[in-house]
Amino acid sequence: MEPQRIEVPGIYVNLSPDAFHMWATHYYKCRQDFKPPHKFSPVPYFLLCRAIELELKARHLQKMGQLEVKDAFSHDMLLSYSALNQDEKILTNDEFAGLERANEIYKSKGFEYFVPSHALTGYSIYPDLDLLDTIARKLIGNDSVLTSEISEP
Repeated sequence: MEPQRIEVPGIYVNLSPDAFHMWATHYYKCRQDFKPPHKFSPVPYFLLCRAIELELKARHLQKMGQLEVKDAFSHDMLLSYSALNQDEKILTNDEFAGLERANEIYKSKGFEYFVPSHALTGYSIYPDLDLLDTIARKLIGNDSVLTSEISEP
């Protein structure tokens, strides 16, 4: 007797939105755990901006492929936020202004590398860190990962 053969059509699962959301929560959690050894550090700004960027991209990945999202938005959080559906645009005017301020620095890698002009002006162009935290938390949502321990799979 010959074996029975059943062909199952391929299954398509778009894991990208969930993966980007999960990584956004990881960056956010790293920000919460970070205790700067000095009075000032750009690290919390970077961590929050990366969390925001990944969360925004997670939303776009619901409808677009990764390469399309990368090409459309690169590291521009403002462009990415502006392209959301109207019902997803949940930031207040002050929060949006904070995102604009952070975006100018973030998209040019200003939180990743030492920029002498930023230091010489006492980092006065940096957005308010608490406001940036509020933006990240608001966009990521009430995810339990934001307040609990993150464990490895």
